[in-house]
Amino acid sequence: MVPEPPATLLLDFDGVLCWQLPRTCEHLHREYGVSVAPDDIDEWSWPLPGHDVHVGEVIVELMHERPRWFLGGAEPLPGVREGLEALEAAGYELHIATHRHPDTHDISRAWLERHDLPYDHFVDDVPQNKGEVPGDVLVDDYHGNVANALATGKTGVLFRQPYSEPAACEGAHVVDSWRDLRRLFDV
Repeated sequence: MVPEPPATLLLDFDGVLCWQLPRTCEHLHREYGVSVAPDDIDEWSWPLPGHDVHVGEVIVELMHERPRWFLGGAEPLPGVREGLEALEAAGYELHIATHRHPDTHDISRAWLERHDLPYDHFVDDVPQNKGEVPGDVLVDDYHGNVANALATGKTGVLFRQPYSEPAACEGAHVVDSWRDLRRLFDV
């Protein structure tokens, strides 16, 4: 069961609002000569064949060295605008809670505006443990964040991606799309 409005939903950015892995894969091919599909990256420590680096390290590198290209160029997930609009219309409070580097928050806010995505608040300082962020529900693609939210008494929703592990956040609602998320919240 999910809380009724006016509950506050904490929404992660990458893997929930947008899909960052296509840009990651493009970079891996161009800079490292590694061809991989987004669905093949099934963990953040996925090692690049022939290189002493894993995909999580490359993502951090891209966030710092090419944030406008990497973060600003990500595509919204299908149905995200309609889903956010429906949640907002139902009376939910929408807060963006991302572990993107704080120096990139201007890029993230511009991305939200460019794609006309509604939200009520952008949390500027998200602690490593997202369960500590005030709110009622965490919607995240990383099972560790969802487990932390569940441990603090929040409702956890795991937005399944290839690297997500539902068994690591027992008790969470698991969704595969924005359509599933809308169904869960009955909006």
